[in-house]
Amino acid sequence: MATPPPVTDLLARFVSATDLSSMSAKTLANAKMHILDVLGVALAGVATDVAAIALDYCKELGASNEASIWGTQAKASVSSAAFANGLLAHALDYDDWDAFIHVGHPTSMIVGAALPLAEHIGASGRDFLTAYVLGMEVICKLAANAPNVQERGFHSTPVFGSLGATVACAKLLKLPVEKIKAALGVASSGAGGIHRQQGSMVKPFHAGNSARNGAEAALLASQGFTADAAIFEAPRGFCDTFFGPDTCDYEKMVDNIGQPYFLDSPGMGLKWHPCSAPQFLAADAALQLKREHKIDIADVIKMEVSIPPKRYARHYSAEVKTGLRGKFAINFVVAMCFLDGKLEIATFTDEKVNRPEVQDAFNKVQVICDESIPEPGPYCPVSVELKNGTRHSYTAKIAKGDPRNPMTEEEVTEKFRGNVRGVISEDRTKNLVTAVQNLEIVDNMQKIASLLTPA
Repeated sequence: MATPPPVTDLLARFVSATDLSSMSAKTLANAKMHILDVLGVALAGVATDVAAIALDYCKELGASNEASIWGTQAKASVSSAAFANGLLAHALDYDDWDAFIHVGHPTSMIVGAALPLAEHIGASGRDFLTAYVLGMEVICKLAANAPNVQERGFHSTPVFGSLGATVACAKLLKLPVEKIKAALGVASSGAGGIHRQQGSMVKPFHAGNSARNGAEAALLASQGFTADAAIFEAPRGFCDTFFGPDTCDYEKMVDNIGQPYFLDSPGMGLKWHPCSAPQFLAADAALQLKREHKIDIADVIKMEVSIPPKRYARHYSAEVKTGLRGKFAINFVVAMCFLDGKLEIATFTDEKVNRPEVQDAFNKVQVICDESIPEPGPYCPVSVELKNGTRHSYTAKIAKGDPRNPMTEEEVTEKFRGNVRGVISEDRTKNLVTAVQNLEIVDNMQKIASLLTPA
């Protein structure tokens, strides 16, 4: 086999040499929407059980004034704040998603790590925005040219998120090329996460742990910590270990990077529904039927949703007793769409899940394993049969929030406002929206961090 190009070195040089001037207006506008979105999702995540446990844990680690834990009055070290904020951002599974490649939910970890560091060192909004785009770009180039790591049982979110967080933090620290490579080497040995953990508290832990990993890797490298300098392409390195030997296209990992930026084309998805992305097509189809035919759940005999075998194995649940499990159960999502005509954060609470009327609706859903639907499920047929003998069907093909059917800036802003309501004041909400929309002129990211705390 031909000797691979020096991927680690070339990516590190790209990160070191690139500034905001190379990024299109569309790239920057999309970046700001993703940043605003994840901050709102994180603030809403403060109310979750997993957040309560994690925040108590961070308090036990000891106080520090380096960085803020969002949605609270607490401060912590950069690494502890990165852990807490990364976890908060993924606690609801409402953060962005990969519509085209298997990179997971990257913004929770990139922003979760980069914002505490930016706050600590007083970085500008311009530098923070640059760091975010570069973190996203590097991991998307890696993921787009590697096999689906989840087929091997890994959770792609922390595998790639650790590296995205590292790139962003290394850029904020203005590390030279050799130290960027060292930081990536350190982070590669801290990356990982098991896909089986979805539906449990460990899934948001993956995001928190990866944000912490990225921040610590960059900070250690800044102090002279060393690591393998060819960690991506070397035998038994990152790519061989996670994807298998001779499975990655190293040439494409570095070819035309940033031309265009991934955030520009093909883009990253933003979540319209607060559940796992594989349920989106089923949700959109069920909601369309509910609206179009004004269906009352009392009139329903059964609901059917058809999905391919791998998706069936991962997203059909014979029983749902917790809100976390409900986010990943396609039959629960379909039931709630027909029952309530909407999906919201309150849909996926333990109290809601265990209501008799919810369980009754859930038991009316039949999930069909359909081998004729290609993997991973580019379309999703949903049908409903009514007591009067009528039957209605709809097949969803492009989910709302997918870059091909994107949320507008106004929709993202409204989602943000809804998520932060009751967590921060109206004035702070307004100021935060304005600040994120104008990140290039924010002189110190401490101003952003201060708006993320309750008055």
